[in-house]
This record gives sequence, C-alpha cells and structure tokens, in this order.
Amino acid sequence: MKKIILIVQFLIIVSVQAFANDRYYSPAFTWKSPEIQGQGGSFIANGSGYNSLLVNPASFEKSGEKKKKDGEIKKKGEITFLSLGGAYSGNAFTFMSENRTSDKNMIELILDQVTSSGMGASFQTGAGYVGRRFGVGMMSIAEFDAPAVETTLGITADLIWTTGLVIGYAHPLELSHFKLVVGGDIRPMYRFTAKDIDIGALTSSVSGDSEDEGDISFTDVTALGGIGVAFDLGADLYWRDLIGSMTMRDIGNTRYFYKPVTNALGMEFSGEEVDDIYITPWTLNLGVSYHPTLGKLNRLLDPTIHGGFSQPLIREDSLYGFSKQSFWTRLDLGAEVVLLSSVALRAGIQGGYFTAGFGLDLFFVELNGALYSEEVGSHAGDQPKMGGSLEFAVRY
Repeated sequence: MKKIILIVQFLIIVSVQAFANDRYYSPAFTWKSPEIQGQGGSFIANGSGYNSLLVNPASFEKSGEKKKKDGEIKKKGEITFLSLGGAYSGNAFTFMSENRTSDKNMIELILDQVTSSGMGASFQTGAGYVGRRFGVGMMSIAEFDAPAVETTLGITADLIWTTGLVIGYAHPLELSHFKLVVGGDIRPMYRFTAKDIDIGALTSSVSGDSEDEGDISFTDVTALGGIGVAFDLGADLYWRDLIGSMTMRDIGNTRYFYKPVTNALGMEFSGEEVDDIYITPWTLNLGVSYHPTLGKLNRLLDPTIHGGFSQPLIREDSLYGFSKQSFWTRLDLGAEVVLLSSVALRAGIQGGYFTAGFGLDLFFVELNGALYSEEVGSHAGDQPKMGGSLEFAVRY
C-alpha cells in the first residue's frame, strides 16, 4: 500500500512540474499538399499513398489492395522516389497585378501583402513507400509565416523547419459484411523554430535602405531546436462502396524538447534559454468516403466524394497561441474524378471556401496543383487567406 501511495505522489509531483511552465502551441507536422488542398482539405477516409503518411495510418492497407492485370491477381504498392512541393499563402492575384502595374519594388509589394492579408510560404521534400500494409517515409518541411498587421512597423515572421520519419502498419480484419482496418504509426521528428524575426529590418537591409547595408543581425531572435515523438492511430470501416474513418493524431499531445540554438542556417541567434513547453495538440478526426464501383467504367471515369471533420482534444485556455475554431471551419468536403486513369480533377469546400485542383499521372512522373482559401480566424468569414500549392513527384 505504501508503494502505491509513493507512486501516486510521484506522479502528482511530475504532473505539477510539467504544467508549472507555460505551454505554447506548436503546429502539427504536415504540409499543404495540393492533392489534399484541392479536395477541400478532406483526406481522412479517401486518402492513400505518399500523402496519406501524415493523415491516416489505416490507409496504408489501401495501396495493398488486389489489382487484376492480365488475368492475374497482384498486390500493388507505391514508391515515391522524390516529392518536391511548395505552397504560398496570401493574395497572389493582387500581388501579380500590382507587380505588373505599380512602380513598387519587390520588397514594397511583399510588405503590402503582409499589411493587407498576411503572407506565408512553405517547401516540402521527401520520399517514401506505402503498400502491403506498411507505410514508411521521410519528409522535411520548412514553413515561413508573417501574420497580417496594420502597419509596416514591427512586422515579424516565424520560421519552422521540421524533418521527420514516419513508420506505420495497418492490419485488416474481416467482419462478416464489413472489413475493419486498424493502423498505427510512430513519428520521430526534429524541429527548428525561430520566432518574431524582424522582417522590417531584414527587408531594409536587402533593399539597401539600412545604414548597415548587408549586415543582417538575428542576435535578438530566439531560436530553438528539439526532438519530438508522435503517435497516431487510425481505423477504416468498409461497407460496400462506403468507408468510414476515425483517426487520432498526436496522441497525448506531442511535446518538443527544445534547447537554444546559437548558430543555424548561416545565422547567429540569441541562444536564450527558454523553459516554456511547446506541444502539438491531440486531435480526433472523422471522415467518410463514397467510391462507387462502376466496373470497367472506372478506368474511364472514377469518381469519389468524401468529407472530414477535426476536433482538437484540448482546452483553448490551456495553450498559448492556440485558438479554437468553430464547427464549420473544421468541416471539410471534397470530390475527385479521375479520367482515363491519368487525369484527376478535384474540388471541395474548406472552412466555407471553395477549393480546386488537378493531378496528372504521366507514367513515373506526377504533377499536382491546387488553389484554395482557408480560414485562419475563429469562424468562417473571419480571416480568410488565399493559397496555392504545387507538387512534382517521381513515383512508381
């Protein structure tokens, strides 16, 4: 009995110490894949292949489904030798229009974007294999975000660069008229983050307006680097042409164990010690997909309609920098039609805004693109931000 009491006391002390420091929000390890964004951000029940590595581990079994070819039954997996992707957030059409018609230089145009709607960019590279119930992949994602501000004074931006490994397995279970697939994965990651970078000073130095031309200092910027390990679970329930899915991402909240970084990317940072805790919230995700079986017609016209919903399992007031969004901003709807097994047309609704995208499968080369708007505020219509993304991939 005394041992049990000591164990309980130890757990209470550890819990109090864990919550003694302030907790800050750290974004989930993901990227704006055009295959997903073009379909309204919905990919929980309908996803498969490389882009499902950061969505639903139960989908690792889909690429292992039996395929008929020349009368034989074979299993097919997907190898992504290389995926290169980029995304932009901001009013791209206004930016291009002003670039053609105004006398402003590039730096001034960028500052105008930040003061009107904010601006961001990201880059993704990776490789992986999904098939025969297994999913393995390595990805590196860099994100640069400058939130909208009213004036050009004090414009700051955040840089987050995450490299992670995904290893997962999915197992099917036959249940009379249903098929249940359960899957899980582990994601060890290293994340570098630099917050509140003074964009005004940076752009002034680049444009030559600064007295210390060419001398850009980041010694007042706090940069952190650390390791985090995430766990995910997923389940797909198949019934005829319907799939119902549930996933839990970042189970138990993923914590990054940061240490100060003094030198990185050829720049010097403050090296200031930070005792705060940074976590990615645990989320529950639900999805449904309808993929009609049309026989041989599926080779010519292969449609899928689907939807998804996400619910963070954390209180808004327990995490600095995290804002809970309304029901409609967390609801995603999408559709995809694949023509001649090589051309994909995509559309959807994400947070109340329309999205559109395309995909081209040219033997070993794939090209995907999407245009979309997403809600960064608390409710639909609060703070919409336009975006676009492209992906070039070599797959087999």
